[in-house]
Amino acid sequence: MFRCFLFFAVLAWCAMNAACSKPPENSAAPRLETAEQIARGNDIFQTRCFVCHGRGGRGDGPSSTGLGASPRDLTSGQWQDTITDEQIGKAIRNGAQAIGGSAAMPPNPDLNDTQIQSLIGFIRSLRK
Repeated sequence: MFRCFLFFAVLAWCAMNAACSKPPENSAAPRLETAEQIARGNDIFQTRCFVCHGRGGRGDGPSSTGLGASPRDLTSGQWQDTITDEQIGKAIRNGAQAIGGSAAMPPNPDLNDTQIQSLIGFIRSLRK
């Protein structure tokens, strides 16, 4: 009887520990990125994205007024809390329309997965 109790106690402890130690896979919480990855993402952002999103990602780039839709303020904590890295990557690769956004943000199918991950890391680093 004691062995059975001990077995279930250990099993319950393991289940609780596993449930508490790993965030859900669809979590919008930012990942920790290396400084090098963020710097690579910044380089890409400053050549492709700043025109609409602005140098600091606040949606105030030089072309932001003539788009018909306001570019996203990527620094917004509220926005960052509601979007996953997967959704950001999908918007970068396929355009914002792929996740229900504006057609004004074009797709970037020429970026590889590493470049997209660097961009995601940089975008996460912009959070206020």
